[in-house]
Amino acid sequence: MEICNQVSQFSQLPDTAVALGLFDGVHRGHQAVIRAAANCAPELMPAVFTFRFDTREVVTKKQFGQLLRPELKAAKLEEYGIRFMLEPPFSTIMKMEPESFIQGILFNFMHAKAVFCGEDFRFGKNAAGNTELLKRACEKNGVQFHIVQPVLDDGVPVSSTRIRAALREGDIALANRLLGSPYMTCGTVVHGRHMGHELGFPTINQLFSPEDLIPRFGVYATIVEIDGKQYIGATDIGVKPTVGEGYAPAAETYILDFDGDLYGRNIRISYYAFLRGEKRFDSLEELTSTVLSNAQQAKDLLSPLIGR
Repeated sequence: MEICNQVSQFSQLPDTAVALGLFDGVHRGHQAVIRAAANCAPELMPAVFTFRFDTREVVTKKQFGQLLRPELKAAKLEEYGIRFMLEPPFSTIMKMEPESFIQGILFNFMHAKAVFCGEDFRFGKNAAGNTELLKRACEKNGVQFHIVQPVLDDGVPVSSTRIRAALREGDIALANRLLGSPYMTCGTVVHGRHMGHELGFPTINQLFSPEDLIPRFGVYATIVEIDGKQYIGATDIGVKPTVGEGYAPAAETYILDFDGDLYGRNIRISYYAFLRGEKRFDSLEELTSTVLSNAQQAKDLLSPLIGR
């Protein structure tokens, strides 16, 4: 999939079918919009217009939290058949008039011949653009326009807001059901305290970024992907000490049946079950016993998924 992060006046793209949205999480509702565009192939190239938040006032909002890092979002879009993604920084488009967005980005740059979005899609300066404006512009220019109806779960639309709430409660089962796939994080493996190695269960540490959603602190049953192979893990999310930077939210994962150096590598972790909340230990022996017990829980739960 080709990824573009800036808009010029014109492009060399072929005619496209464009799915519109932030698509944070690429959940089941998003997938319906994306698949509708992908179904236009091969006559039209499946494409996505999205954006990346880069303004502090959005990133630091308490209710916000990025569900998928950009590389995971791109991988999922490609998995569902998208071949081109335009993802400019939000700061470069936030003051664009709705009509300029339609003509300049959709028609001139992306060569849209079919447009797909959800019923609540808004765009342009002060979110002044809506589906009615978009529909009129498409009809005027001979472009197909389709509103994809929301996907319901328990009678309520699937949404990123519901998924964020579930993750903050540690309800991985609900979050995964709404996502349509396991919740996933990724990040570069950094040095930690090396305490796990000294106690006999070496772990990997990955820091969350300021824009990431932080799930409920505690331990999760996870699957870790390393070089195309899956390993069962027990991942502890919480605030960890960092070298020279005080403390920061991080994921610390004990990977079962793996022995290797992962420092500096970007590792993906998929979450399947919440095992326990935060706990303070009175001794290293109690810590060791609990970690090994959590690892066994994860193994009992997840072994059927990976066949070992």
